[in-house]
Amino acid sequence: MKDKTAKQISLVLLCIWWGAFTFYSGVVISVGMQVLGSHTEMGFITQAVTNYLNFISLPIFVFTAYTFRAEKRFFIAAMFLVLLQVVLFFVHFELDKLLDFGQRVVLNKAVFYSLHRIYLWTSTVIWLIVSGALLLMIKKK
Repeated sequence: MKDKTAKQISLVLLCIWWGAFTFYSGVVISVGMQVLGSHTEMGFITQAVTNYLNFISLPIFVFTAYTFRAEKRFFIAAMFLVLLQVVLFFVHFELDKLLDFGQRVVLNKAVFYSLHRIYLWTSTVIWLIVSGALLLMIKKK
């Protein structure tokens, strides 16, 4: 694959990721909580959805790192995305252990919310890095 084509594909994939993440976190979660009337009920939906988001994010970030391996700042940013995404996998796994899926309850709320805060902050940092990278990529065009 030619370098220019790979960069264009990476740009499109990051745009799709950014749009999906932004729409889900900014609209779907809020609407879901209103419709279901419960943060906890919406949380069980979010738990399932974020599994998909996490599994599509990692290959996109790895592909971006590979594609921009010759451009130091983009490569470093993409590798940081990969690292942070791996962190999300581990935190998500730990969060899952604190959920009773049958009863739909959080087993240890204090620990859960501490880990959830880490998950949210990590996700936010990923979103900010992708936002910045997209702005720089588009500016280069």
